[in-house]
Amino acid sequence: MGKQSIRIDHLIIGILAGTIASYIFISQNNFFGETAVMLVIFNFLFVALTFPLNGTLKKKLLMLLIGNFTGLIWNTIFSLFAITAAYYLENFFNILWSILNPILNFLWIVSFWSLSLTILASSERGVSEIDS
Repeated sequence: MGKQSIRIDHLIIGILAGTIASYIFISQNNFFGETAVMLVIFNFLFVALTFPLNGTLKKKLLMLLIGNFTGLIWNTIFSLFAITAAYYLENFFNILWSILNPILNFLWIVSFWSLSLTILASSERGVSEIDS
């Protein structure tokens, strides 16, 4: 089994894991609609961009799980902040929310993806190169 077939296997398992995680988030009634949508987008982007890269499957799945947890916490706290701000700012906040919501969600997705790439790259190089 060559490296190419291992990467394809990782991609298939990643797509399945992302689909299962996305389905779980969509089927829960406790989450806000935007939270579920952003986690689905995160799952598919993360799987498509990270799983074909070198690295162990365990690390990739762990990073996907941590990313889902981070996104869930981020969007829940941000939604609670938005509800509070909407109460005080009323109509002005709707415009502000329309602009800031996608930007801030994009911010955590890109930051977490960059962190994941760093972790995967450091595991490939080994500890000896990192220390020097």
